Amino acid sequence: MLYLLRLEWKKIRKLTSFRLFSVCYLILLPAILLTGLRFDELPPPINTNEVFFMFPTVWQYLGYIGNWLCFFFFGFLSIVVVTTEDSYRTMRQNIITGLSRQQYFLSKFYLIVVVSLLAALYYALCGFTIGYLNTEAIYWHKVWQHADYIPRYFLMCFGYMAFGLFLGFMIRRTGIALFLYLAYIMFIELILRWGIHLQIVEHRSMHFYPMNAVEDLVALPFLEMADEFTSKYGFSIYLQPWEASITVLVYSALFLYLAYWRVTRSDL
Repeated sequence: MLYLLRLEWKKIRKLTSFRLFSVCYLILLPAILLTGLRFDELPPPINTNEVFFMFPTVWQYLGYIGNWLCFFFFGFLSIVVVTTEDSYRTMRQNIITGLSRQQYFLSKFYLIVVVSLLAALYYALCGFTIGYLNTEAIYWHKVWQHADYIPRYFLMCFGYMAFGLFLGFMIRRTGIALFLYLAYIMFIELILRWGIHLQIVEHRSMHFYPMNAVEDLVALPFLEMADEFTSKYGFSIYLQPWEASITVLVYSALFLYLAYWRVTRSDL
Protein backbone atom coordinates (compact mmCIF):
# COMPACT_ATOMS: atom_id res chain seq x y z
CA MET A 1 0.00 0.00 0.00
CA LEU A 2 2.69 2.50 0.99
CA TYR A 3 4.70 1.61 -2.10
CA LEU A 4 1.71 2.32 -4.34
CA LEU A 5 0.97 5.58 -2.53
CA ARG A 6 4.59 6.72 -2.88
CA LEU A 7 4.46 5.89 -6.58
CA GLU A 8 1.21 7.81 -6.97
CA TRP A 9 2.62 10.79 -5.08
CA LYS A 10 5.63 10.97 -7.40
CA LYS A 11 3.25 11.15 -10.35
CA ILE A 12 0.82 13.78 -9.04
CA ARG A 13 3.09 16.09 -7.03
CA LYS A 14 4.15 17.94 -10.18
CA LEU A 15 0.68 17.90 -11.71
CA THR A 16 -0.52 21.49 -12.06
CA SER A 17 -4.16 20.59 -11.50
CA PHE A 18 -3.32 18.77 -8.25
CA ARG A 19 -1.44 21.77 -6.90
CA LEU A 20 -4.13 24.20 -8.00
CA PHE A 21 -7.04 22.18 -6.60
CA SER A 22 -5.26 21.54 -3.30
CA VAL A 23 -4.32 25.17 -2.73
CA CYS A 24 -7.79 26.39 -3.68
CA TYR A 25 -9.42 23.94 -1.27
CA LEU A 26 -7.08 24.89 1.60
CA ILE A 27 -7.73 28.59 1.12
CA LEU A 28 -11.39 28.64 0.16
CA LEU A 29 -12.79 26.29 2.83
CA PRO A 30 -12.26 28.71 5.75
CA ALA A 31 -12.24 31.87 3.60
CA ILE A 32 -15.75 31.44 2.21
CA LEU A 33 -17.19 30.86 5.67
CA LEU A 34 -15.32 33.84 7.10
CA THR A 35 -16.85 36.16 4.51
CA GLY A 36 -19.97 35.84 6.65
CA LEU A 37 -18.31 38.24 9.10
CA ARG A 38 -19.20 41.06 6.73
CA PHE A 39 -22.93 40.47 7.16
CA ASP A 40 -24.25 41.57 10.55
CA GLU A 41 -27.91 40.97 9.74
CA LEU A 42 -29.26 38.21 7.56
CA PRO A 43 -32.77 37.27 6.44
CA PRO A 44 -34.71 34.41 8.10
CA PRO A 45 -34.16 31.65 8.92
CA ILE A 46 -30.54 32.65 9.71
CA ASN A 47 -31.04 36.19 11.13
CA THR A 48 -27.51 36.49 12.55
CA ASN A 49 -24.09 35.51 11.23
CA GLU A 50 -23.05 34.05 14.59
CA VAL A 51 -24.44 30.65 13.65
CA PHE A 52 -21.81 30.37 10.92
CA PHE A 53 -18.91 30.39 13.37
CA MET A 54 -20.01 29.05 16.74
CA PHE A 55 -20.42 25.50 18.04
CA PRO A 56 -22.27 23.37 17.14
CA THR A 57 -23.62 24.94 13.92
CA VAL A 58 -20.15 25.71 12.51
CA TRP A 59 -19.91 22.03 11.53
CA GLN A 60 -23.03 22.32 9.38
CA TYR A 61 -22.22 25.53 7.52
CA LEU A 62 -18.53 24.76 7.03
CA GLY A 63 -19.47 21.28 5.87
CA TYR A 64 -21.93 22.62 3.31
CA ILE A 65 -19.22 24.89 1.87
CA GLY A 66 -16.85 21.92 1.79
CA ASN A 67 -19.53 19.90 -0.03
CA TRP A 68 -19.31 22.27 -3.00
CA LEU A 69 -15.52 22.44 -2.88
CA CYS A 70 -15.08 18.66 -2.77
CA PHE A 71 -17.59 18.23 -5.57
CA PHE A 72 -15.59 20.57 -7.78
CA PHE A 73 -11.92 20.21 -6.83
CA PHE A 74 -11.58 16.60 -5.71
CA GLY A 75 -14.14 15.18 -8.12
CA PHE A 76 -12.22 16.85 -10.93
CA LEU A 77 -8.93 15.64 -9.50
CA SER A 78 -10.01 11.99 -9.47
CA ILE A 79 -10.86 12.29 -13.17
CA VAL A 80 -7.69 14.13 -14.14
CA VAL A 81 -5.28 11.70 -12.43
CA VAL A 82 -6.74 8.89 -14.55
CA THR A 83 -7.28 10.59 -17.90
CA THR A 84 -3.91 12.34 -18.01
CA GLU A 85 -2.18 8.99 -17.52
CA ASP A 86 -4.15 7.55 -20.40
CA SER A 87 -3.26 10.54 -22.58
CA TYR A 88 0.46 10.18 -21.88
CA ARG A 89 0.36 6.34 -21.88
CA THR A 90 1.65 6.29 -18.30
CA MET A 91 -0.67 3.41 -17.44
CA ARG A 92 0.85 1.30 -20.21
CA GLN A 93 4.36 2.19 -19.00
CA ASN A 94 3.54 1.33 -15.37
CA ILE A 95 2.28 -2.12 -16.32
CA ILE A 96 5.20 -2.73 -18.68
CA THR A 97 7.65 -1.89 -15.88
CA GLY A 98 6.13 -4.28 -13.35
CA LEU A 99 2.79 -3.12 -11.94
CA SER A 100 -0.18 -5.42 -12.39
CA ARG A 101 -3.52 -4.00 -13.48
CA GLN A 102 -4.86 -4.69 -9.98
CA GLN A 103 -2.00 -2.72 -8.42
CA TYR A 104 -2.56 0.15 -10.83
CA PHE A 105 -6.23 0.33 -9.84
CA LEU A 106 -5.37 0.03 -6.15
CA SER A 107 -2.94 2.95 -6.42
CA LYS A 108 -5.84 5.16 -7.56
CA PHE A 109 -8.15 3.73 -4.91
CA TYR A 110 -5.63 4.41 -2.14
CA LEU A 111 -5.16 7.91 -3.51
CA ILE A 112 -8.85 8.87 -3.25
CA VAL A 113 -9.03 7.36 0.25
CA VAL A 114 -6.04 9.41 1.43
CA VAL A 115 -7.21 12.62 -0.24
CA SER A 116 -10.69 12.18 1.29
CA LEU A 117 -9.16 11.54 4.71
CA LEU A 118 -6.90 14.60 4.51
CA ALA A 119 -9.81 16.75 3.31
CA ALA A 120 -11.91 15.60 6.28
CA LEU A 121 -9.07 16.22 8.75
CA TYR A 122 -8.60 19.73 7.40
CA TYR A 123 -12.34 20.31 7.68
CA ALA A 124 -12.18 19.16 11.32
CA LEU A 125 -9.21 21.45 12.01
CA CYS A 126 -10.96 24.46 10.48
CA GLY A 127 -14.19 23.64 12.32
CA PHE A 128 -12.50 23.33 15.70
CA THR A 129 -10.43 26.49 15.19
CA ILE A 130 -13.24 28.71 13.94
CA GLY A 131 -15.68 27.39 16.51
CA TYR A 132 -13.23 27.79 19.40
CA LEU A 133 -12.38 31.37 18.46
CA ASN A 134 -15.99 32.46 17.99
CA THR A 135 -17.89 30.65 20.76
CA GLU A 136 -18.04 32.60 24.01
CA ALA A 137 -18.70 29.68 26.35
CA ILE A 138 -17.15 26.37 25.31
CA TYR A 139 -19.19 23.35 26.39
CA TRP A 140 -17.86 20.05 25.13
CA HIS A 141 -21.29 18.60 24.52
CA LYS A 142 -21.90 21.52 22.14
CA VAL A 143 -18.52 21.09 20.47
CA TRP A 144 -19.20 17.43 19.75
CA GLN A 145 -22.93 17.74 19.07
CA HIS A 146 -22.42 17.65 15.30
CA ALA A 147 -19.01 16.00 15.24
CA ASP A 148 -20.58 13.14 13.27
CA TYR A 149 -20.19 15.52 10.34
CA ILE A 150 -16.47 14.65 10.25
CA PRO A 151 -16.86 10.99 9.14
CA ARG A 152 -19.81 12.02 6.96
CA TYR A 153 -17.57 14.64 5.33
CA PHE A 154 -14.97 11.97 4.58
CA LEU A 155 -17.60 9.73 3.01
CA MET A 156 -19.00 12.66 1.02
CA CYS A 157 -15.59 13.47 -0.46
CA PHE A 158 -14.94 9.78 -1.13
CA GLY A 159 -18.29 9.48 -2.93
CA TYR A 160 -17.49 12.34 -5.29
CA MET A 161 -14.03 10.95 -6.00
CA ALA A 162 -15.28 7.39 -6.55
CA PHE A 163 -17.76 8.69 -9.14
CA GLY A 164 -15.00 10.74 -10.78
CA LEU A 165 -12.67 7.74 -10.82
CA PHE A 166 -15.40 5.67 -12.44
CA LEU A 167 -15.92 8.25 -15.21
CA GLY A 168 -12.19 8.66 -15.70
CA PHE A 169 -11.60 4.94 -16.25
CA MET A 170 -14.71 4.47 -18.37
CA ILE A 171 -14.25 7.43 -20.71
CA ARG A 172 -10.49 8.17 -20.55
CA ARG A 173 -10.89 11.57 -22.19
CA THR A 174 -10.47 14.48 -19.81
CA GLY A 175 -12.84 16.95 -21.43
CA ILE A 176 -15.67 14.50 -22.01
CA ALA A 177 -15.34 12.95 -18.54
CA LEU A 178 -15.35 16.35 -16.81
CA PHE A 179 -18.34 17.47 -18.87
CA LEU A 180 -20.33 14.34 -17.98
CA TYR A 181 -19.33 14.66 -14.32
CA LEU A 182 -20.67 18.22 -14.17
CA ALA A 183 -23.69 17.51 -16.36
CA TYR A 184 -24.84 14.50 -14.37
CA ILE A 185 -24.50 16.09 -10.94
CA MET A 186 -25.83 19.53 -11.84
CA PHE A 187 -28.47 18.71 -14.45
CA ILE A 188 -29.15 15.11 -15.41
CA GLU A 189 -29.82 13.75 -11.94
CA LEU A 190 -31.94 16.78 -11.02
CA ILE A 191 -34.04 16.30 -14.16
CA LEU A 192 -34.55 12.64 -13.32
CA ARG A 193 -35.45 13.37 -9.70
CA TRP A 194 -37.59 16.48 -10.01
CA GLY A 195 -38.72 16.63 -13.63
CA ILE A 196 -39.59 12.97 -14.12
CA HIS A 197 -39.43 10.89 -10.97
CA LEU A 198 -41.29 13.26 -8.64
CA GLN A 199 -44.02 13.95 -11.19
CA ILE A 200 -44.72 10.28 -11.85
CA VAL A 201 -44.30 8.77 -8.38
CA GLU A 202 -44.27 11.07 -5.37
CA HIS A 203 -42.17 8.81 -3.21
CA ARG A 204 -39.06 9.29 -1.11
CA SER A 205 -37.19 6.87 -3.35
CA MET A 206 -36.35 10.01 -5.36
CA HIS A 207 -33.68 10.73 -2.74
CA PHE A 208 -31.75 7.52 -3.38
CA TYR A 209 -29.99 8.70 -6.51
CA PRO A 210 -26.21 8.41 -6.12
CA MET A 211 -25.10 12.04 -6.09
CA ASN A 212 -28.13 13.21 -4.13
CA ALA A 213 -27.17 10.74 -1.41
CA VAL A 214 -23.63 12.14 -1.45
CA GLU A 215 -24.95 15.69 -1.09
CA ASP A 216 -27.33 14.69 1.72
CA LEU A 217 -24.38 13.56 3.86
CA VAL A 218 -23.54 17.24 4.44
CA ALA A 219 -26.66 19.04 3.30
CA LEU A 220 -27.87 22.62 3.36
CA PRO A 221 -28.67 23.28 7.05
CA PHE A 222 -32.06 24.96 6.66
CA LEU A 223 -34.54 22.79 8.54
CA GLU A 224 -37.44 25.13 7.72
CA MET A 225 -37.14 24.21 4.05
CA ALA A 226 -37.29 20.54 4.96
CA ASP A 227 -40.41 21.09 7.08
CA GLU A 228 -42.21 22.82 4.21
CA PHE A 229 -41.28 20.00 1.82
CA THR A 230 -42.51 17.41 4.31
CA SER A 231 -45.90 19.08 4.67
CA LYS A 232 -46.33 19.16 0.88
CA TYR A 233 -45.12 15.70 -0.13
CA GLY A 234 -45.33 13.71 3.09
CA PHE A 235 -41.62 12.91 3.37
CA SER A 236 -38.42 14.80 4.21
CA ILE A 237 -36.34 16.64 1.65
CA TYR A 238 -33.19 14.89 2.93
CA LEU A 239 -32.14 11.34 3.61
CA GLN A 240 -31.34 10.44 7.19
CA PRO A 241 -27.56 10.38 7.77
CA TRP A 242 -27.49 6.59 8.13
CA GLU A 243 -29.54 6.19 4.93
CA ALA A 244 -27.26 8.53 3.00
CA SER A 245 -24.16 6.78 4.35
CA ILE A 246 -25.32 3.30 3.34
CA THR A 247 -26.48 4.54 -0.06
CA VAL A 248 -23.15 6.26 -0.76
CA LEU A 249 -21.19 3.18 0.30
CA VAL A 250 -23.25 0.97 -2.02
CA TYR A 251 -22.93 3.30 -5.01
CA SER A 252 -19.22 3.91 -4.35
CA ALA A 253 -18.60 0.16 -4.26
CA LEU A 254 -20.48 -0.19 -7.55
CA PHE A 255 -18.53 2.65 -9.20
CA LEU A 256 -15.22 1.23 -8.02
CA TYR A 257 -16.12 -2.27 -9.15
CA LEU A 258 -16.99 -1.01 -12.63
CA ALA A 259 -13.77 1.02 -12.75
CA TYR A 260 -11.81 -2.07 -11.68
CA TRP A 261 -13.55 -4.13 -14.35
CA ARG A 262 -12.63 -1.53 -16.95
CA VAL A 263 -8.96 -1.55 -15.92
CA THR A 264 -8.62 -5.32 -15.89
CA ARG A 265 -10.59 -6.00 -19.07
CA SER A 266 -9.75 -3.17 -21.44
CA ASP A 267 -6.82 -2.63 -23.80
CA LEU A 268 -4.11 -0.24 -22.66
